[in-house]
Amino acid sequence: MITTNWQKFFDPTTPLTAKAALLQNGDQLMPLLQGFSQDPRVGQVKAQVTNVTFTSPTDATVTYTLSLQGTVVEPAASGRAVLDNGTWKVSSSTLCGLVTLSGATGLPGCA
Repeated sequence: MITTNWQKFFDPTTPLTAKAALLQNGDQLMPLLQGFSQDPRVGQVKAQVTNVTFTSPTDATVTYTLSLQGTVVEPAASGRAVLDNGTWKVSSSTLCGLVTLSGATGLPGCA
């Protein structure tokens, strides 16, 4: 389920409300999702999970390949998935870290 949810979160065709449901603190981070949905590169990003390692019953390390327009830009990216109310979600720290890599600062919802 982690792989399916992770890849759905990073799928450009997934609506923002569905992405928020697959993101830890998704309601809080909705302004961030909305802001970055305006960036054309966001619609060109996909993730392919290559490995999941459980670190606890409610936490996992996810290794994935991140591509932009079909070109791999991060061949072995690492993030976290968290079990939240019965759903495996992309951790807020993973999303905030990725957005920070783009050069953005002062992100709503990211400490």
